[in-house]
Amino acid sequence: MSFGTVGILSISSTLQTRIMRQAARGAFLALLFLFHAAGAAWADCAVSPVGVSSGNDAAEVAAFYRHWDGACAWSDRAAAELYDVLLQSDLHGVAPESFGTREIAGQLKAGRGTDLAGRDLLLTRSALRYAWAMQAGRVDLAASGYDIAIPRWEPPVAAGLAAALKQARLSDWLHALPPATPEYLRLKQALAFHRDLAARGNWPPLALEEGRRSLKPGETSEAMAALRGRLVALGDLRARIGDDRLDPQTVEAVIRFQSRHGLERDGVIGPKTLAALNVTPEERARQIALNMERIRIMAHAMPPTRVEVNAAAATAVLFEDGEPVLRMRTVVGTRKTPTPILSGLINTIIVNPPWVVPRSIYVGEIAPAIARDPDYLGKHDMFWQEGQLVQRPGPRNSLGRLKFEFASPFAVYLHDTNAPSLFASDNRFRSHGCIRLEKPLDLAVRLLEPEWPRERIEAAIAAGETARLPMSRSMPVVVAYWTAFVEEDGTVEFRDDIYGRDAALAALLRDDAPAPSRTGTGAACGA
Repeated sequence: MSFGTVGILSISSTLQTRIMRQAARGAFLALLFLFHAAGAAWADCAVSPVGVSSGNDAAEVAAFYRHWDGACAWSDRAAAELYDVLLQSDLHGVAPESFGTREIAGQLKAGRGTDLAGRDLLLTRSALRYAWAMQAGRVDLAASGYDIAIPRWEPPVAAGLAAALKQARLSDWLHALPPATPEYLRLKQALAFHRDLAARGNWPPLALEEGRRSLKPGETSEAMAALRGRLVALGDLRARIGDDRLDPQTVEAVIRFQSRHGLERDGVIGPKTLAALNVTPEERARQIALNMERIRIMAHAMPPTRVEVNAAAATAVLFEDGEPVLRMRTVVGTRKTPTPILSGLINTIIVNPPWVVPRSIYVGEIAPAIARDPDYLGKHDMFWQEGQLVQRPGPRNSLGRLKFEFASPFAVYLHDTNAPSLFASDNRFRSHGCIRLEKPLDLAVRLLEPEWPRERIEAAIAAGETARLPMSRSMPVVVAYWTAFVEEDGTVEFRDDIYGRDAALAALLRDDAPAPSRTGTGAACGA
């Protein structure tokens, strides 16, 4: 789906939303005027910086009021600006009610009897919670899984809010809090599109004739009219004109839909494609909102220049100054050995690396293979060294010819492979947790130039000796998990929640998440 049609599809709901927000803001300003006219005296308002709040935000609230020497901070205008921004938090996938908008309205309706200090505290808590949510997310991502190593950022929101209020630039400060990267802004637009689609209703389940498992190109089905309507609504097909045959134009639309959902691109309406077509816009909107939350949590760990792996899509991108300059497919962990989520620094590239086989792989795979074939080790260039099983560098080596090292708690890394045929598959969840790269040499050249041009790296590989090539500058690497993302051309992409991380994050946001536990054996790549 391209965003070429999004503007048309979202005009009605966007206009209605704007009208409702303006009405809410007008009512809020009227209440503020009445409150002020009733005799609210800011000079009589004082808040003690000690014990001003309870819960997780107590320290932030106390820190904020230390900037004000305990005096109340919120003028009528500042309160109106805050409320206006909070009403728009749903554009970021977060309900305004989670920031106390109902309580704020209730305080104002109380009129003369309103407790000024209590009102000030409410506004402060709401502003700080919003700032924290937009800058660092609402939860600690590591609490949703044992194999997540993204440091929790603590933005200086108390000092920022105090400065914004004192300098009368609160609105600008609030609007600058959410991520402004193209990736986030495109997701924000996709969220609006799918919410608009959901508001239109009429999303009955699609089904083929009873007993029929698939619809192939050229075949006929009574479901074709509904199928075309669904593809048109999603932006994959321009018009729903046609008979009951799966014609070439509709096949192209099906392939386009399959491509942006990570499905086999064969133009056949099979069980997986039909299931994806039946996911409702409400479900897709929730999926997008979860990924926007994940971006807000991880934004501080994603500098403009980085290597970014999307484990959910089994892809990798090299960004330079925010622009993608190298894309490739990857092979990542299975459901039982999921690729961890982490950030780090690539500082060394190893040419012709040996592979130290981890014990879990030896016990689970190699020992049974040796039992079947006593010559297995020799056939695979493996030998025992100081109690460890090692595979020699060479064409049979599982790491291929290049290994990209970075520190992490999970002993995972990026590397070449001796089985490049797997990159042609749409199912690339086949590793023990490490990330196999489709274009490792291209990445190495980008990271090592100018000291190591392509010809010099190729010569080092051809020499066959293991060598460590130090980098003149470390390269940030982020292994992320995006199940919803939007390409530069506006194509909205979705992927299955193969590792269950979306479900875990959703539970954490609902505050009913169980303690992180191992759902599989964990990543185990060896050294």
